[in-house]
Amino acid sequence: MARFLAPIALVIALLAAAPATAGVVPKVYGGQIKLGRETASRSATGACSISEAGTDLVLRCDGKGSAQAKYLFTLPAKAGSVTAQVNFYGTHPGAKVATKRVSDTQFRVTVTQGVQGRADVESVMIEYYYSG
Repeated sequence: MARFLAPIALVIALLAAAPATAGVVPKVYGGQIKLGRETASRSATGACSISEAGTDLVLRCDGKGSAQAKYLFTLPAKAGSVTAQVNFYGTHPGAKVATKRVSDTQFRVTVTQGVQGRADVESVMIEYYYSG
């Protein structure tokens, strides 16, 4: 008789736990990618410039000043934390990447070249989980 009680107790415990997890909505993985030239805005000051090379965006500084490109992404409702990645072609000394969640449904990635050098942005990608 004792050997039947352990499985029965396990079944009762599992059945009791089922209602607690029945309302849980699974998280869905999502992501977006923009080509380097697909910016929301661009600006260059001083001895810096911005140009397109195919689908890439080239931020170049030959002296003082800065070149900046902003990428704006629309997030799905109920998106959790967001991670971003900028893919450069070659080396990119002095290039800085900043990210900011602008609102519940907007996320911005900013790439700035503020020192002498060149940054060739191939693409910008974000990843997140959200309630499906």
